Amino acid sequence: MRIPRLARPAALALMLAGAAATGAVPAAAQDSLPPGIWTNTEDQYFAEEEGREKPEWFALEVAQDGRWRSVDAFGEPSGDAGGEWQEGPVPAVTARDGGGWQWRGSELRRARPFSCWISVRKFAGKPDGSADWTFAANLPVYDQGGRIFMDGAGIAPDVTLRMRNVTWARGSRNKPSLVIYMHRDDPDRAESYSWTSPDATLVGINLRWVQASCSPMAEPVAEQVSEEEDEN
Repeated sequence: MRIPRLARPAALALMLAGAAATGAVPAAAQDSLPPGIWTNTEDQYFAEEEGREKPEWFALEVAQDGRWRSVDAFGEPSGDAGGEWQEGPVPAVTARDGGGWQWRGSELRRARPFSCWISVRKFAGKPDGSADWTFAANLPVYDQGGRIFMDGAGIAPDVTLRMRNVTWARGSRNKPSLVIYMHRDDPDRAESYSWTSPDATLVGINLRWVQASCSPMAEPVAEQVSEEEDEN
């Protein structure tokens, strides 16, 4: 498994900040995927529970100019094309009946951008015997299966934060939830997790040896040029 860089390019944060709220966008109003990061995380997670074949996980990033590229859960470029920007329609991505988008029949959802801080207790304490901690802030992540890797650099455990905006399988009585998971050695099974309402402005977790908190990133207002300015 490739370990991503802790500090990812600022371009990722800008792309995430430009994404709209989570959820499928009616295809009738668009002829292509709007900018942002799109994944089929939720559709894949509950496919078998709903009696469907589990699809392959898929994620892509769409730029403001319509170009696109495959990305991994850490927001890093990936895929057969080496993460290079591509032009034209995304292969196998089509409009869904009733609105939204799908990849090979698997529903895609646009991710909502978040910024997190993570603090991990070091193996060795301070000279006075109290606990010592690592700390990193302004870490971008997206809520459709996005991850942040925190390298302990040998002085603290390596940890990975994962985020989902969970919409449960059909028939479930559970309410939609914004969830953060904390992983240590197992990338699939979390050490623990916490959840809140999808519209919450803060979600956090404290396991005594690791703490983290995530908040939605502000949505920038798109600049609009008037006809007079355009003519000049």
